[in-house]
Amino acid sequence: MNEQNNEMQTEISLMDLYHILRKNIVLIMTFTILFAIIAAGYAFFLANETYASNADVMVQVEVDTAVEGSFDYSTAQKLLTTIAEYMSKDIVLNEVITDLGLDRTTNSLRSGLSVNSSSTSYFINIKFIDENPLVSQLIVDSVIENAIDIANNNPAFTSLKDKITRTSFAQEGIYEAPNKVLYLAIGIILGGIVGVGFVFIKEFLNNSYKTKEQLEQAFGIQVLGVIPTFEVKEDF
Repeated sequence: MNEQNNEMQTEISLMDLYHILRKNIVLIMTFTILFAIIAAGYAFFLANETYASNADVMVQVEVDTAVEGSFDYSTAQKLLTTIAEYMSKDIVLNEVITDLGLDRTTNSLRSGLSVNSSSTSYFINIKFIDENPLVSQLIVDSVIENAIDIANNNPAFTSLKDKITRTSFAQEGIYEAPNKVLYLAIGIILGGIVGVGFVFIKEFLNNSYKTKEQLEQAFGIQVLGVIPTFEVKEDF
């Protein structure tokens, strides 16, 4: 019975937690503001801004040139994945690097390029992300132009000849990242969590006695009186 009473006395109630947080609100706010400043500093001043440009092509397989609108849609659908993968291959990207005079490798170019096809349409979207909005536009258009040219004129890709049609031109890249508001929000949340965690750790590592019950339990004595906390006001 005594052990159960002792455990109940050492348990921390919600009210105790509230008082701990309230007592250390300045410390928690300090952590929150500090992390928010760090996150904002990175997002607004250190992180490289990137811009994205994109355009579309359409896969069409014409069956009879004499009959208008005679297309093999089933074959076109099957070619979508192949053409999407082909457009990011070295044979295309090497031509892009040569045409634009880029000082980059095909791997670095591929890292900023995304080519996505859809299972519900015949369109392929080509997107490029770069720190320069104009460069992102030029690369997207060059990828499309060279992919079509190689497919139509290189004997190794006769199965793709006349099957890729440009449907749009890239525009100058628009802002892509970093999401500055998101960085700031994460900084605030993370700062608050770290601040609260630090306060609880500091409080739980504090071995001082905070209540008369803790003294009575620790020393097996009865506390006769407690001096409450008070403030002395001076009259002038």
